[in-house]
Amino acid sequence: MQEKIALISDVHANLEALKAVLMDIKKHNIKIIYSLGDIIGLGNRPSECLKLIIENNIINILGNAEEYVIFGADSFDYLKKYNIARYYNAIWTKEKLTSDQICALQRMPHSIDIEIGNQKIALCHFPIDVRYDYSGVWKYNGEDVSSFFETNTQKDVRFSNYQIPLLISSKNDPLFGGKRIDEYNCIIYGHYHFFRKHIKNNIIFYSLNGTGVAIDKQAIYYVLENVNNRIILTENKVDYDYKKLHYELNNTDYPNKETFEKYIKKL
Repeated sequence: MQEKIALISDVHANLEALKAVLMDIKKHNIKIIYSLGDIIGLGNRPSECLKLIIENNIINILGNAEEYVIFGADSFDYLKKYNIARYYNAIWTKEKLTSDQICALQRMPHSIDIEIGNQKIALCHFPIDVRYDYSGVWKYNGEDVSSFFETNTQKDVRFSNYQIPLLISSKNDPLFGGKRIDEYNCIIYGHYHFFRKHIKNNIIFYSLNGTGVAIDKQAIYYVLENVNNRIILTENKVDYDYKKLHYELNNTDYPNKETFEKYIKKL
């Protein structure tokens, strides 16, 4: 019998949500856990969340929030131009991490290949390289996955000399190991904090809801398994100590807190 795999994504430094999800995963005796990136960023407990990920041997795929720390917020021009609070949040987040944690981030992959039955699956934060192809990463509207088939490029007018290290990094360690997206049966990613399923060119695309930014005061994770040689993805919602988080936020001052509060409050 194929072992079940748990998937989390976009915890965004929400420690209470992460603890609740890991406890529920353990209760269901699921041994393999992957994180699709953005463990840190936005929220108030980045170091504690990263510590839990490392202690539980969870493989975390690098998202843009991790890239802000690895390369430095100044490498991402659009942060200062379009989201100055997020820029300062990235600097604050890096200051909260230990040197060992930053080294751990630098060793994390940008994508992972897995196989379930005869299904070849790619796990990533986003199917276009978050290190520099912002044109593709940000234009997806939840409806059309055509941009995912584009090659990572330097076309974005915001690309600058500051971002050359990102470009070199992506060439030395390309997303999916340089393979095309159409070499997979299924692509699973995070980044957008909503659930979508698309099928295009016989490839299944799953966008996962954020574990720590689900907006409904519950944490979310997914279980991936093979049932009769079909990929089955099940969403699981878990209550967490939202009151404790809310109390901490009321007594913490850090950049971009207002954005994080919008994500975690029921609209």
